[in-house]
Amino acid sequence: MLNWKPPGKKAAICFTIDDIHPAKSTDFYEAGGDLEKGALGLVKWLLDRHPKLKVTLFTTADWREISPVPTRKVLASIPGLREKFYLARRWKKGTMNLENHPEFVQFLNEMERAEIAYHGLYHVHRGLKIPVEFQDQSEEEFKVILDEMLRVFQSAGIEYVKGICPPGWNAPGALLDQLSKHDFDFVASARDIFTAISKDAKTNMSGIKGEPLIYPSILKNKKIIHFPTNFQANSTMERAKEIITNEGLLSIKAHIVKYIFGYTAIDGVDELYMNYLDVLLTNLEQEYGDDLWWTSMGEISEHIKNNN
Repeated sequence: MLNWKPPGKKAAICFTIDDIHPAKSTDFYEAGGDLEKGALGLVKWLLDRHPKLKVTLFTTADWREISPVPTRKVLASIPGLREKFYLARRWKKGTMNLENHPEFVQFLNEMERAEIAYHGLYHVHRGLKIPVEFQDQSEEEFKVILDEMLRVFQSAGIEYVKGICPPGWNAPGALLDQLSKHDFDFVASARDIFTAISKDAKTNMSGIKGEPLIYPSILKNKKIIHFPTNFQANSTMERAKEIITNEGLLSIKAHIVKYIFGYTAIDGVDELYMNYLDVLLTNLEQEYGDDLWWTSMGEISEHIKNNN
């Protein structure tokens, strides 16, 4: 059995946020670029309210997606042809490149109890599934993408952990092979907020299926740790307590952007979601106390590497 948490801890809590990039409210939408005055300020408020809480900020190296849904409606309606084109406008390459936003990088680096991990290179793909960056590319193409993603992070001076949440949670086998060859510690692919909680529950929603729903695991033949997501804004407090009762990892997800071109992210960071998490975490603190390990995916990965 995988030794994934310290002795004396019954269960664990981690909190992750996707789609972090430098876009400001003066752009199409704000994704962290307004720093403390924007969505990241709400995240800092929650962290201040809960001094044990940690957060993993899944950050995109050179975000290019403008709309997550097709805006070229006629082209999007033509099967076969639509898969060969980008079906919405994109930011020009380099516009949101972390190398060009040193103030944003400094802010992320200085956030207390926050670790930064990867969330793709461009967060965009041809065809209908615009945000799902990793799809049917070859392993060599994935290598090129990962090499550039790593280069941007290093050049920008980001202090990061070597983990990734692939956009749209999609992690093809060829990508996993390249993540292993690039010595990644972890991948956070499977999101499942519907499967009933039990010790034997397996992921069966977005991303990798058949992995433990409430525990970290090591992907077979890939030598990389996998983390599920099992809780978001429309999940109940009862679900959280069931995960803890089963001695699992309560893996809470958010997305930094709430509204994009008519699309609303249920788990988008806003005052309502942060207030809900405040109530949830306060309740868990009072009920479970020191039985809980307030941690992060990077920290759990380090524990697994050192204790298995």
